[in-house]
Amino acid sequence: MMRVRTMAEEDLQAVEAISEASPEAAQWGLSAYRMLLAEPARGRVLVGEQERSVVGFLCFRMLGTEAEVLNLAVLPLFRRRGVGSQMLEQAMREVSASGATRLFLEVRKSNVPAIRLYERHGFAAVGMRPGYYKDPPDDAVVLARGLRAASGIERN
Repeated sequence: MMRVRTMAEEDLQAVEAISEASPEAAQWGLSAYRMLLAEPARGRVLVGEQERSVVGFLCFRMLGTEAEVLNLAVLPLFRRRGVGSQMLEQAMREVSASGATRLFLEVRKSNVPAIRLYERHGFAAVGMRPGYYKDPPDDAVVLARGLRAASGIERN
């Protein structure tokens, strides 16, 4: 059974391993995740846990009435099993409950499976950022979707 919860200090090594196994995700150092743990006002990290093992993570932050997904990765063995969807749905509930009316993210143009995941959750392309990613080089597609603040998820 899959469970989504807030990341704890003891999850840092698992999050780092998931990141290393996911070169298409933004590659952050442990200090970035530690900062989010220490300063939740700057953002939060959710983890997807299956059988007491962390198999995915999602980072997000609030920006007034907007929110942004900063990073999402799932261990390759657990992809296409709903882990990313469940974390994304939890993040949408949380930012909506905090007053966000719009959720944004950037995704590698070449990461078609991730783009399809976001589209299934109501995201649509609203722009491009040429040369946004450096290692490996890639453009970013900017995706967004509306939210109904404090009363659930609104479909576009």
